[in-house]
Parts: sequence; structure tokens; C-alpha cells
Amino acid sequence: MKRFYLKGANAELSGVTFGDPHLPPLVIIHGMRDHALGLFEVIESLGTDYFVIAPDLRGHGHSEKIGTYTMVQFVADVKAVFSHFDISHAVVVGHSLGGHIALRFTATFPELINKLVLLDGLGPPGQQEDPVQLAQRMREGVDMVLGITGERRKIPNILDAVSRLRHNNPKMSGSLAQLVVHEGTEPHPEGGVRWRWESAVNMIWHTFSQAESESLFVTIRCPVLVVTGEHSLNYWAAMRPHLNDQAYYEAELARRTKLFSDARHVTIPDAGHMLHYDQPLKLLAELRSFID
Repeated sequence: MKRFYLKGANAELSGVTFGDPHLPPLVIIHGMRDHALGLFEVIESLGTDYFVIAPDLRGHGHSEKIGTYTMVQFVADVKAVFSHFDISHAVVVGHSLGGHIALRFTATFPELINKLVLLDGLGPPGQQEDPVQLAQRMREGVDMVLGITGERRKIPNILDAVSRLRHNNPKMSGSLAQLVVHEGTEPHPEGGVRWRWESAVNMIWHTFSQAESESLFVTIRCPVLVVTGEHSLNYWAAMRPHLNDQAYYEAELARRTKLFSDARHVTIPDAGHMLHYDQPLKLLAELRSFID
């Protein structure tokens, strides 16, 4: 494993690489509140057959906390990664927010992508918003941005951070939890530690719409693998209780998967939204079946 640093879209980016640079490149993009090494158990295995490049998204991990987070900036950051490593073709894997970014990048630069994997990266079941709902979402976005202070919550110590992480992700292995906390926290100015994640990143959700994303699905011609967890709906329903309808959720997954010209959907048993925390080996098997 090697850590790299490069200049993204007006932000310094960091990340890690695994494997021989002469092997085929595979770019993995993590999700919100995570960082590159959150996918360590997957990345380490894939690094035997691919040159794996896993950036920390801006506002996360060891990348710069720049204060502004729009979809076009995240896509530009990925383009900077491709340019830095002189990648002409690659497989791209994105989890959650990383899936949204990977999808936009693929639609924008199709000539650079061989295959695309979206790990619970389609977002919640599709909801068409009327003008009133759109205005309300904008109000919420304005309130959120006005409330940004730059402060990050203090955690007493590393052990407490590990305990909290495992409480929220009970299927996560102890060794991965320790690695995620070790690489994902830094000393807090007032003692203790804090996560290397800036809450202002949440503004990303107010810079693009799901309807806009779906309009891009039909433009993507490379093979696509859509992966969700058996219990992924629990994640979306916790934030939006009205979406807690399994039949509707599955129908939406099928509808959206069919929008791509060449896509299939698989479900990881006994896993939720954090697929790589819950069932890394099962996830890895599906990834290898698709990309090898």
C-alpha cells in the first residue's frame, strides 16, 4: 500500500494504491463519512490482480477540507486522479455517494471506463418531486449551509470511536473497525479525537437531482453491476419513513437497472447499506465475478 497526494479541483487530494502499477487499473470511490481504507478488505484482495487506486474524497480522510462540495467538483477530482495516474481505461467501483460520482464520471467520460460497479449507489427509491417539494428541499439546503461552522465533534478517545463505529455497524470486523478509526480520525484541538470528515460535505445532495441522474443512465453503454444489500432499504427508510415499502423498493431497483443498456442487479445476503463493512467476502465474490 502506498499513499499518494495530488491536486484536484482546487483541493489537495490524497488516497492509497494497492498492487503493481503495470496491472489493469481499478478505481474505487468510497461513500459519505467513509474513506478509502474503509474498503480495505475488498481493496487488498483486488490488489493482487489489479492496480487499485482509492482516493479519499474531498472533505474526507487525508484529503483537504475545502468547504465547498458540489457534484462537478467531485467529478473533476476523479478526472484529476485519472490524469495523475495516466489512466486510459479502467474499471470504476463506487459506494453510495461514490456511486453517484462514478456514475456521473462514466456518463461524462465514457471513453475512460471499461466497467462500472455501483454499490448501493443509486440512492433511495425514486421520488419525483413537485415544485413545492423542490422549494422545501432548497430551503433545507439553505438552512444547512447557513449552519456550517467548520467545527467537528470531539470524541473522547480512539477506543470510544471504535466502539461507536462497531455499535453502528455490528457485522463489521474488529480489525477493520480499528483500521477505519486509525486512518479516519485525527487529534481534536481540545483533546480527544475527531473524524477526518467535514459535515459541510452534505451540501453535495443539494447540487444535483435524482431525476437528472436517471436521465444519464441511458447514456451509459459499458457493462454495469448494481449491488445492494438484503437490508439496504432499512438505511433509506430510517431517513425517509414513507419509503419503507419493500415491494416498491424492489420495483424501483428493477426499473432503474433497466434504464442502463447493459446492467444487472445482485443482492448481498445479510448486508445493509455498508456492504463492505457487513459482508466483504460476499461482496468481493460478486465483484470478481463481474470484473475478472
